[in-house]
Parts: sequence; structure tokens; C-alpha cells
Amino acid sequence: MFLVRHLKTILVATVALLASLSLVSCSGPKGNDPLASNSQVTIYYTKASDDLGVVLIPVLRKIDKKSTPYETALKELFLGPTLDERERLKLNSEIPEGVRLIKIKESSHEVEIDISNQFMKGGGSESMQVRFRQLRETALNLAKGRPVFLYVDGVKATTIGGEGLEVPQPLDSSPTH
Repeated sequence: MFLVRHLKTILVATVALLASLSLVSCSGPKGNDPLASNSQVTIYYTKASDDLGVVLIPVLRKIDKKSTPYETALKELFLGPTLDERERLKLNSEIPEGVRLIKIKESSHEVEIDISNQFMKGGGSESMQVRFRQLRETALNLAKGRPVFLYVDGVKATTIGGEGLEVPQPLDSSPTH
């Protein structure tokens, strides 16, 4: 029974990986982002898994010529999956409606992302953890090794949500408990 349960978990993880690869199989030339080309960014939506809970699935978006890659990625992340992605691929997002990108400040040394406080509204601790992972993975994917700092309404985030999920700063740091 133990072996069957673990084999089932491995199978579900493999299916999730294959599904994510099928979403990006037409990505073209590779750069620092292993999934995207110079004209695309990778964002992360969610998909429910009976055995693994909620998993992140990478999806490509074309960079808006009037925006930076970061602006495109975060705005697309906040819009959520397309209707086709929701229906056909069963993708979703834990990021609440109405979250806005206030500003992005990029330098050669770091990236600062400032988002609206709607990000902190609604959902329980699991929802908050997943939405933070969506934002974190999308942001770090474009960072090219630079530290990324998160601000909410102009204030450096230390916790998010009613239960106080700790936000490591920079985002690629391990959380301290």
C-alpha cells in the first residue's frame, strides 16, 4: 500500500510536469529563462492535484512592446489564466481580482516590486502561501540573479495575510521562523 501511494504521487507529479512542458513546447530560443525566449515571459498559475495539492504550472506570455518584461509578467499574472487555459487546462490562480502593479524599479543590482494591497485580501493561509509562490516564482524568473524585494502600497512587506505569512526579503531568501 505504501509503495502504491508513492507511485501514484510520482505519476501525478510526472503528469503535472508533462502538462507544463506541453504549455511551453513552442517557446523558441532559450535565454536565462529556460522556458521563454526574448519576446516571452514565464508566469505561474495553479492547478489542483489530488495527491500533491496545488501545483504551479508555468505558462508563456508574449511581452507587450510597450512594457518591460517585468511589467508584462506581473500584469498577466494578476489577470489570471485565459478562459481557454481555465477550461481546457484547468488552470487557476490564487491571486485575488483587483491586484495592481504600482511600480517596478530595476537596477543592475536589484529589483523592487510594489503591488497594491488587494494582494493581501481574502483566502486562508494555504491560499496566501500559494499566491505568494506564484508571485515569487514569476518575479525570480526574470531577476537574472538579482535580489527581488516586495513592497505593498509602498511599504516593504514583512508579512502578508491575516495569519501573517512571513515574507523573506529578498524574495529568494529562505524564510526565517
